[in-house]
Amino acid sequence: MISRRLRPIKKLIAGLLSLSFLAVGAFVSGRQGKADPLERLQRLYEDRRYFELDEALAGMKSGTSPGLVFFRAAAANASNQLDEAASGLLEYLRGGSPDSPRPMAKEAWILLADTHRRAGRYKEAGEAYRLILERFGSGLEAEDKTNYESQSILWPALADVPPQTVEVLRDLIIPMEKRSFPVIIKGKPIYAWYDTGASLSVLYESAARELGFSLRGSGTKIHSPAGRWLENQVTVVPELHLGEAVVRNAVFLVAPDGLFPVREVRPGVERRALIGAPILTALKEIVETKDERLLIPAAPRPRAFRNLRFHGFMPIVEVFHRGERLALCVDTGSDRTFLYPRFFHRYEDDIRSRSKLRKVMMGAVGGSRQVAVHVLDEFAFRVLALDISLPKIMVHTEESNDQSERFDGVLGRDVLTRCSRMIINFESMSFILE
Repeated sequence: MISRRLRPIKKLIAGLLSLSFLAVGAFVSGRQGKADPLERLQRLYEDRRYFELDEALAGMKSGTSPGLVFFRAAAANASNQLDEAASGLLEYLRGGSPDSPRPMAKEAWILLADTHRRAGRYKEAGEAYRLILERFGSGLEAEDKTNYESQSILWPALADVPPQTVEVLRDLIIPMEKRSFPVIIKGKPIYAWYDTGASLSVLYESAARELGFSLRGSGTKIHSPAGRWLENQVTVVPELHLGEAVVRNAVFLVAPDGLFPVREVRPGVERRALIGAPILTALKEIVETKDERLLIPAAPRPRAFRNLRFHGFMPIVEVFHRGERLALCVDTGSDRTFLYPRFFHRYEDDIRSRSKLRKVMMGAVGGSRQVAVHVLDEFAFRVLALDISLPKIMVHTEESNDQSERFDGVLGRDVLTRCSRMIINFESMSFILE
């Protein structure tokens, strides 16, 4: 949860599973004095301006150059069109070789690894990470290299696991207590919470031990927010019941109970699991209401607006502030909305005139650190046709992770103080507040 505390588990998971996109050089060059249209696509992609990238690509449908193949595949990855993304990335990579790779080969392999893991093709994901290390390892920064080494251990350990499946037998209305609800594993109720910002679901160590699950991926390391590498393992839950929804072959990170600062649901009952992005996206649509209910339709109806994209497993929503586009991470594990340095630098003069810089302590797994922030009395923005105004929003002035470099902030659950429900549809790629 976030107010004056970092989200320990999501940042911990992100250390293992983030894309860690690498800087890239010039993709193409045109004749002297003549701009190449692909240069704009490259800038949009590097800045992770996915919505503008889609618009730019829409006007270039007839092109078949390798550059367009790459950017279309990258856009498909962000739009959750995983088969199309994998096909395009492989087509792009086939045009190069280890001795003479494509200009964006590293990016393509990283995107392909992400595409495979999100699609449940764990063997292929592991192979992609191995190739990243083999072909580009000498040029990787130490942290990126350790991250990819861990992933090259994790995904092959799941090579025999079939892709996850989800079956929703009827529309579900799930009451929540402190945002927690029971899931049934091996006939036992285990209280869980849900978090769109978590790249893997999590089973607390005590629950994994009680349920008798074996662990995989020995030697996998996770980079904690405090800068420490922590060893962790994963397990596979063959079948999980959430009401009348059945989830099969779900991968869970197994983490010590002590990593979670808040566990009590009510006296004598603690939550001991977290439902993360792989399960949530497979449910196709989730709705959280102001009165603490989780709604899951059996057959979500198509939504007209495509204002959602993915960065890895993190959903990114397009909102408008003062008529300008912003890209916010949709993080249901955060109780507060806050803004990142990219927003701060865009409006720095105005922010400095409206508030004073202050230091706050941000607690994290393995320690804590001071972060410099401004606090705005109000942050107003629009989601589709709905205007939202939130009070007392922190604006971070220092980058803390990959997302804080790429996006404008985090949209937390405090939006439900201004509306009755929050709808996230992963089929239509729509985010709606009502």
